[in-house]
Amino acid sequence: MRFAGESAALGTALFWSVGSNFFAAAGRRMGSRVLNRLRITTAAVFLSLALLATHGAVWPMWATRPQVGLLALSGLIGFVFGDTWYFRSLIILGPGRAALIASLAPLFTVFIAWPVLHELPGPLAALGMALTLGGVAWVVSARATARTGHAEGSVAMGVFAGVLGAVGQAGGYVLSKMAIRSGIDPLSATVIRVTSAMAAIWILATAERAVPETLGALRDRRATAFMAGGAFCGPFMGVTLSLVALRYVQAGIASSITAIYPIFTMLIASRVHGERVTRRALAGALVAVAGVVVLFLR
Repeated sequence: MRFAGESAALGTALFWSVGSNFFAAAGRRMGSRVLNRLRITTAAVFLSLALLATHGAVWPMWATRPQVGLLALSGLIGFVFGDTWYFRSLIILGPGRAALIASLAPLFTVFIAWPVLHELPGPLAALGMALTLGGVAWVVSARATARTGHAEGSVAMGVFAGVLGAVGQAGGYVLSKMAIRSGIDPLSATVIRVTSAMAAIWILATAERAVPETLGALRDRRATAFMAGGAFCGPFMGVTLSLVALRYVQAGIASSITAIYPIFTMLIASRVHGERVTRRALAGALVAVAGVVVLFLR
């Protein structure tokens, strides 16, 4: 299918934008670490049920040991390390500035994929990536407002956490690409990634004696609903589509198209929350869309 990878990456961006709004609302009520534990667990349930419905099993027994090893490591780096730091940045800085820092992930992906996967984008692909990331940065920076930090840390800590989150996402993406190259299907790959991350997160929670606090957060029904909605859109639909994208296009290109998600987030917020979209934001969105078009037609 033509443009299958690019379309999947665009779908990833759309689902992640919806999920980000859900997670931001849930995280303010239950905290970033509790949110990460609960949403990864909820996503694992969604994914296992989907695998049962499509493949007749809740765990991909057909996966080879090397595939399981790569995907488990990808889950630890992407979800346990990367997303833990990203959610901290999201809660401290807010969705706008956190998304701006998260848009560094495609650059880190390219730097890692070059020596590891031997994927070097051509001139036209590099132009499309530059336009997309530049447009996203222009849009999100136009929305940045002064904040004095949050109970989870200062603004500087929010920036630092965002950078670490972007590095984790890039590392997990490249490892996933290595596994996808070996032939495993995207849904099975996502089940392994998410389930491995879930196991590690709960082991850490047990060691930190944080299990009662985490389970207690479920009493907040509104926060739980936001968390479940985000888990469906992000780790379930979004991450599965991101692995579909990796099957068909280079990791750096897929990551760059996905990086348009902050713009979708803005558009959703303008409709749902009545946030004003400035002319600068519209101009930046057009630049980013032009970059995506170049990546589709390269």
